[in-house]
Amino acid sequence: MKKIIIIALCNFSVIILGQKPVFAEANLKSVTLYEQSAELYSNTSFRVSKGSSEVVITNIAQNIDESTIKIGSKSKVSILTYRFTTDENFYKVELDKKNPQHKIVLDSISLMEKKLKDLDFRKTALSNSINILDKNQTINSGSTSYSKELEKLIDYYQKKRTELSVELDQAETSYSVVSEKLDKLRTKFDLNNQELEKYPKGKLVLQISSDDSAEVTLDIKYSIREALWKPYYDVVIPDINSKTQLLYKAMVRQNSGLDWKNVELHLVSGYPNVRKQIPSLSPWSLFYQEPVVTHTPGMQADKVENYYASAVQEKSVADVALVGSSISRNQLNVAYDLKDFYTILSNNQDNSINLDRTEIPATYTYYSIPRVDRTVYLIAELDNLDKYNLINAEANVIFENTNVGKTTLNAENTENKLLLTLGDDKRISVKREMIKDKTMEKSISSSNKEQQFAYQFTIRNNKSEKIKLRIKDRIPVSQDKQIIITLINKGGATYNEETGELTWDVILNANETKKMEFSFKVNSLKNRVVLGL
Repeated sequence: MKKIIIIALCNFSVIILGQKPVFAEANLKSVTLYEQSAELYSNTSFRVSKGSSEVVITNIAQNIDESTIKIGSKSKVSILTYRFTTDENFYKVELDKKNPQHKIVLDSISLMEKKLKDLDFRKTALSNSINILDKNQTINSGSTSYSKELEKLIDYYQKKRTELSVELDQAETSYSVVSEKLDKLRTKFDLNNQELEKYPKGKLVLQISSDDSAEVTLDIKYSIREALWKPYYDVVIPDINSKTQLLYKAMVRQNSGLDWKNVELHLVSGYPNVRKQIPSLSPWSLFYQEPVVTHTPGMQADKVENYYASAVQEKSVADVALVGSSISRNQLNVAYDLKDFYTILSNNQDNSINLDRTEIPATYTYYSIPRVDRTVYLIAELDNLDKYNLINAEANVIFENTNVGKTTLNAENTENKLLLTLGDDKRISVKREMIKDKTMEKSISSSNKEQQFAYQFTIRNNKSEKIKLRIKDRIPVSQDKQIIITLINKGGATYNEETGELTWDVILNANETKKMEFSFKVNSLKNRVVLGL
């Protein structure tokens, strides 16, 4: 009785071990793409027999975070174990036959090999036939009809050998052609799909237990690291008579080892909440430190430096952004659910996706700060930016179908205004000169002196149309009660007393020249040097 039980158990083990693995291919359905990672959602279906089955699921990305793998099923089966592998030799032959890209080449190789074998047989048969023909050329010379038989033999030999030689030559030519095709196919296959579509190396190996033969459907979710997206903008201005077109876009790239074909794409700002912890509060201690003696530059030098920085800042470019449709927000992230299906290949190359478009009215003005730079810039001014949802992003500025530069959007811009620099115009000239006969210094008391400064702008419009030009300058602002600064002539400018800034908005007709001037005076102590003038 014991022997019977042992035999039965052995037979059962042989059945389990002898079962062939079940192969299935995962179908990638959707991707949730974060700024530097992604979550992939796939499903697959296959049939298993009663008992325990090994299931090999292909079409899995190779660069994945194994700790994030989640497998679920509503089928009445038990997933005993699962593991991830990128081993290329794992069931290589079986998977090559099931790989639709490999199968095309393998079938062609098998067909060429059969043709080559048939041609080899034919070449051998033709060659042997020619040898037999060459060895059987004699006839009985004593025959009374010797000459007639000889003539027949020669005719037959010539005709038959010619036929066989032609057929042999054709067979050898065909053999060479087929052999060359076979070599190319083998090379094509050995190059691991370099001339075919890239096939992923990732595989999931599952051990599944089922009480009956059943159709199984699995949902598979995992995360990958080598994927990212970032928002950016194209600010398109066709000409100075058109509205500004604001194009909100996403730059997407991935190198997961799996091509994303016709998938739902969800873009999420921020990062997945993985391995994050709240910060701890460190101790805060107070202590004495020995004083350090430092050199403090003069007040007026500081103001000149601040002026220059402010002037340069006025010339810098900012930008705005507009988010797309189908937006959902939670307390941590903003998600964009795209309506179309997308294909993103695993080649680590940028793919641009259009998210939204809007038009913003713009005012176009020529702009110059001749104290810093005599160049005249064309500026597009956009107002009422609080009507649009803004995010921090890089932007390309495109004017008259030419990319004139890049800028960065500052979503925290509190001025509700945006200045875009579109380029400089050499046909408008601005010159700033000191008026010498109005620039002087004189004593007004035993302890005080007065210095007066005067400057003139000469502006010329060499264009064939009217323009609006904004010019900025400023006079110094005193931070010392003993230094008194007074604006004498603002020359028609708008004056900001707190900052000392002067602004002229000038209309210039075609080929017109205008001149403006401004002046100010500084009252200070005689025995002190005022820096920055």
